[in-house]
Amino acid sequence: MFRKIKNRLRQILKPPQPPTNTQYFSLGKNSTFNSKSIFVRNPIPNHKFLSIGEDCEISGKFIFEINNGKIKIGNRTFIGGGKFICIDEINIGDDVMFSWGCTIMDNNAHSLISEERKNDVLDWKKGLQENKIGKYKDWSNVKRAPIHIKNKAWIGFNCIILKGVTIGEGAIVAAGSVVTKNVPDYAVVAGNPAKIIKYTT
Repeated sequence: MFRKIKNRLRQILKPPQPPTNTQYFSLGKNSTFNSKSIFVRNPIPNHKFLSIGEDCEISGKFIFEINNGKIKIGNRTFIGGGKFICIDEINIGDDVMFSWGCTIMDNNAHSLISEERKNDVLDWKKGLQENKIGKYKDWSNVKRAPIHIKNKAWIGFNCIILKGVTIGEGAIVAAGSVVTKNVPDYAVVAGNPAKIIKYTT
């Protein structure tokens, strides 16, 4: 009896199984990426959700909640960890640097209207019980907008970048910032919400 309960708990708490091959992403020449870092909730066989350019060093988790999300990473980009949660589109340019612990999310995760999110917990729980995390979540009422991070931007550790934001070319986001609005080219922003504190070159 105890063993049965233990096995059932292990099954419920088991994380979604990542793909074991490269069918869901493309990797450019001289780039590094761990295929266990990509999670596709509702996969389409051989569909490329993630595209990584050349000479990149990429860590972190890339989570595609629905099957039309896409993330594109340019050349010579470094991502030191964190989470990229996508249902729409995230574009990261060339020569971009991400420190560890960042969260990049192109959606609100839940509706802002309480009536529209009332079943979210039950839907998520059902998916957990069936070891199909996220299968039953209704994304139709969740707001989304693409994120664009232009060439040469530097994102400090533990930053949060929210939906619809464009980080300008050469811009710097200071550690721990929460970015809710566009950042101009070569601006340095900091705080929650992030605000311009100076410009760089």
